[in-house]
Amino acid sequence: MKKAVFITNIPSPYRVDFFVYLQKNFPEYEFHVIFSGAGMENRKWSVEMEGLKHTVFLKSRTVIIRKRFDDRYIFLPVGVEKALERIAPDLVFAMEYNPTILRAVHWCRKHKIPFVSWTDGTLHSERQIGRVQRLSRSYIIKRAAAFVASSTASREAQVAYGADPSKCFLSYLTVDIEKYLAKKDSYEARQLIYVGSLIQRKGLDLLLPALARTAEDIRLVIVGEGQEEQALKQQAKKLGIAERIEFKGFVEGEALRELYCASDAFILPTREDCFGLVILEAMCASLPVISSKYADGAKDLLADGENGYIVDPEDTEAFAETIDRMFAEGKLAQMGACSYERAQAFSFAHVAEGCIGALRYVLGE
Repeated sequence: MKKAVFITNIPSPYRVDFFVYLQKNFPEYEFHVIFSGAGMENRKWSVEMEGLKHTVFLKSRTVIIRKRFDDRYIFLPVGVEKALERIAPDLVFAMEYNPTILRAVHWCRKHKIPFVSWTDGTLHSERQIGRVQRLSRSYIIKRAAAFVASSTASREAQVAYGADPSKCFLSYLTVDIEKYLAKKDSYEARQLIYVGSLIQRKGLDLLLPALARTAEDIRLVIVGEGQEEQALKQQAKKLGIAERIEFKGFVEGEALRELYCASDAFILPTREDCFGLVILEAMCASLPVISSKYADGAKDLLADGENGYIVDPEDTEAFAETIDRMFAEGKLAQMGACSYERAQAFSFAHVAEGCIGALRYVLGE
């Protein structure tokens, strides 16, 4: 039996669910997972690990760079080489370009084990990386046997860094859509919902001025927490829209799914997102979506004008007009049904094709 190992940063619910799916549905391979760390303090999600087999948690020192835009976590691992030696894989999936991956790539070269470079990153999300980070990407990509991208924009970044397009496989970033799928019949609450961290990167401070220019009966539910919460509440008060906004705090699981179903449309005003999984969650719940053009997965998830709109969140007037238009057109049910149907393409069964395709290509199968 061939062994493949995924090396990633921390357990996240969507990745763990996907790894469990691979282990259950492709028994001809033995999949292992190496995590650089156990978690991050700015990620409060619950992760069900019971179904995941063959896991290793590295001992690592975590460096946290605090910024208003977003915190950055760097894991400095110990023992990745020993973990790989114990597993003795036939193939390594090296996810991203961090210190753990650099050490793993060095081990792969030393032992003549092929590796697949996998990324969620995009040219926009990595537009400000430094020289050392660019060199690490070049080093990894030049030596990879194949590539897996989490979105069309991620694939464009890999090619820009030097990847051979013929060796690039697309395996969309996704969630277990079965947990979120729900058909919706009524769209009468005139309620938008945002789900995510309350940090500058997410662009809520760009949304509030736009909301202030929309019809007064359009409301906004904000789900999440973060360092910008008080600043956002003060901004809403100054704009005279505090009564139209409800801050729910951190919510997950069934309570979050109920909030999706109680809303009429989803909105993501982000300044930067490699993908935007919350868009997919909302689509599963039959919601039309208004997404920032800086959510790099939006071009894969949305058909502009069919199940939502892609906007420039920094153009306040156009942003407000799009919100008003979505509620005024009388097409919420039609657009929501389109979202529900488009979400089916992001099932684990479909998404696994790219991952397994890269594996089989590298192993000569």
